Amino acid sequence: MSNNNPSLVFFGTSDFAATILSALLDSTEFKSSVASVVTRPDEPIGRKHVITPPPVKLLAVKHHLPVLQPEKLDQNFIHQLKKINADIFIVADYGQIIPTAILNLPKYKPLNIHISLLPKYRGASPMQTALLNGDRETGISIIELMPLLDQGPIIAQQIVSINPDDNHATLRLRMAGLSAALLQKILPDFIQGKITPVSQDDSRATYTALINKKDGLIPVNKTAEETYNMWRAYTPWPGIFLTDGLKLLNTERTDLTSQTNAPLTLFVQNQNLFLQCANGTCLKINLLQPPGKKPMDARSFINGYLK
Repeated sequence: MSNNNPSLVFFGTSDFAATILSALLDSTEFKSSVASVVTRPDEPIGRKHVITPPPVKLLAVKHHLPVLQPEKLDQNFIHQLKKINADIFIVADYGQIIPTAILNLPKYKPLNIHISLLPKYRGASPMQTALLNGDRETGISIIELMPLLDQGPIIAQQIVSINPDDNHATLRLRMAGLSAALLQKILPDFIQGKITPVSQDDSRATYTALINKKDGLIPVNKTAEETYNMWRAYTPWPGIFLTDGLKLLNTERTDLTSQTNAPLTLFVQNQNLFLQCANGTCLKINLLQPPGKKPMDARSFINGYLK
């Protein structure tokens, strides 16, 4: 890395953000640019509520980087950032709105990585929403970060196809790698003032909501395709499930139709397990998890629960 490269502070929390940070740290050009990392505080995880550091912190510690985990983005935190005196902030899935007083600190405008073709799908769940709607493509937007939700001028965009069998886990992994590559591609030109930011057309904006556990409950009026898209969007969390708490962990499209069962009824045909959905459509079920039990394949479920 040349001495002309800017120093940066990376704001991020999740595995998605860690993939982007890892790419920066592995690159010849940017590995020495990362001056510090800002991530969310350690949180209790799982049934036993084990205090667990976020993925970005684990990666930063591995690379011996200074880590800041502010409970509040207050004056004390601002003082810490001022001492670092970084040229630019890079934000990816940090999980908290960053106030103007912080955004104004670096020499260059802070950049945020958002997984949609903005102004479409602003908000917390752009990938899940694209899958839920059965979209065939999504994209990456790198924008100048503003306090307003995902409304900053666009620095770069890249269209990405969504595979028919993508779920949130697979799409998220792929988008993280592509986002890292796009960031490394455009960052030098942005620093040198070679990119003209493009304002978003607010009249075309759509918004996404924060995903809750209850969103995984399958409505009785959903077709098989809509239910399959729910599974794609909500894998691995919150998953999809029936009113009795039965989780459907792996599903598959099928051409089978049936009008003989009530919606959301499980039935067996040719030794395969299906879920009856709306309008006579059916969804093949390959892996399930009854409440309080371990996951089991369809054959084990049929033998244990449907005979």
